[in-house]
Amino acid sequence: MIEIFNTISNIAKNLEKNVFVNCQNFIKPELSNEQIHQNVYQYCSNVIEKEFSLSKSVKAVVGKDRKGLDAKRQRTFRKKINENGKFLISYVAIDNVDLLDVNFSLGTIFGVYLNNFEADSLKAAIYITYGPTFQLIFASKDEGVKCFSFEHGEFVQKESLVLKDKGNINSPAGDMKTYSREHKELIQSFFDEGYRLRMSDSLCLDTHQILFKRGGIYSSPKTQKDPHGKLEVIFEAFPMAFIIEAAQGSAIDGQKRILDIKSPTIHQKTPIYFGSKKEIARVFSKLK
Repeated sequence: MIEIFNTISNIAKNLEKNVFVNCQNFIKPELSNEQIHQNVYQYCSNVIEKEFSLSKSVKAVVGKDRKGLDAKRQRTFRKKINENGKFLISYVAIDNVDLLDVNFSLGTIFGVYLNNFEADSLKAAIYITYGPTFQLIFASKDEGVKCFSFEHGEFVQKESLVLKDKGNINSPAGDMKTYSREHKELIQSFFDEGYRLRMSDSLCLDTHQILFKRGGIYSSPKTQKDPHGKLEVIFEAFPMAFIIEAAQGSAIDGQKRILDIKSPTIHQKTPIYFGSKKEIARVFSKLK
């Protein structure tokens, strides 16, 4: 696992310098938004896969935005790295390119799986926040959730992150006009109690807010537009649920625990609610 941590540290340094500090290399007036997105995703994915290609412990990697390409080229959704490796790596290269030119933090998400992409096989989950907040969050069952800040050219461990039973952050994702009546009432009930809105449209940053404020709720519900939810199970929901539970919080799809989802397909999506235990208990009670 130290090898994987060091690999992700190298990825973080590269992307912070070459994508976020020098974002003008990608954001050019003559390019369309689609071209900018494609160039950023391609660069980030290439860096991630190149760095992991040097790791003897990694068998294969699969990116959220690369799985279609790999399926056509290899008839599999994995890019093989080392046949003798034991870990499978899932990654989200960048969680919202649209925030790149407004100096918001956004991030990269990794899941470290053993043998298969099942929740029970997750051994660690990591995300990086770039820009104004350049940090690395590492979670494992044995060590809980650790925060590393970038100082003097390296990542230095700062603190362990543990959620309180109740918080005061409310991060509702999605388009409000597509919310169900039950979800609208749930979100409003938190605001009525004085919860503070924290919503950046970056999954990493919104998770970061809840972890560092020691509690609250993030919600990405099923909607009319996305009846099966919006977050991809293997790439987003499993890693973030793993991190939140390692911080002594909870993560559900509205009724059942996210990490109880069995045999997800590579494209499977889910609604998700995660954060402090009391907030998630209220979600369960409201949506049952």
